[in-house]
Amino acid sequence: MGNENLFNNFNLSNEEIEYILRQMEHFIDINCKIDFKFDEDLKQEIYLKIFIVLSQNRKNFKKI
Repeated sequence: MGNENLFNNFNLSNEEIEYILRQMEHFIDINCKIDFKFDEDLKQEIYLKIFIVLSQNRKNFKKI
């Protein structure tokens, strides 16, 4: 098809990624509850995963 690289072909700066995370913060907070208790570690893990995915196409980015 030729569009295999279209999905997840991001080239976002740190500031752009932070903006996206701020916009998603309420949604992420709602989904960070385990047994009706807020889990800060889960929130940080979600943030990290989103950051990695959105910044993965940078030339100088090293995967963790």
